[in-house]
Amino acid sequence: MNRKPENTAADAAARFDDPRIAREWELQERAQREERGGAPMDEADPRLAQYRLLTRALRAPVTEPIPYGFAEQVARRAQALAAGNDRVERYLQQLLLAALVVAGVAIVWSSSDSWWPALQTQVPAGSLSWGALAGGCCLLTWGWQGVARAIGLDAPPRHTA
Repeated sequence: MNRKPENTAADAAARFDDPRIAREWELQERAQREERGGAPMDEADPRLAQYRLLTRALRAPVTEPIPYGFAEQVARRAQALAAGNDRVERYLQQLLLAALVVAGVAIVWSSSDSWWPALQTQVPAGSLSWGALAGGCCLLTWGWQGVARAIGLDAPPRHTA
């Protein structure tokens, strides 16, 4: 460890504001000292025994080597799990947005008999048909992009490292 051997309980207690944390620190240090010194286990203090077992396990070499590519496998698993969660969240957002659009269209449609005749008298003749055509073009373009995204035609290329 990177500590001076003259560290004492008073030094450890001075480092911590909370006395419980200071006691735990001292217990861990005592477990390390006793384990290094080869002192027999004391059954009277179960927390000290736990820390000694932990110290012994940390000092022992790993029995099985980590397989090649372990970190990459774990990262791939985490990405797949995150992508699955993102997919569900994206689906729910799209569903909520569709419900909001349907509700908006229903409200506009139900109240159109009061404002539609007034709109027709205010707007120049022929402009409503051009507005509908522009709206249809936008809807067709955005709809096609949504379909392409849904079936994976415009997926970005995957880079492998």
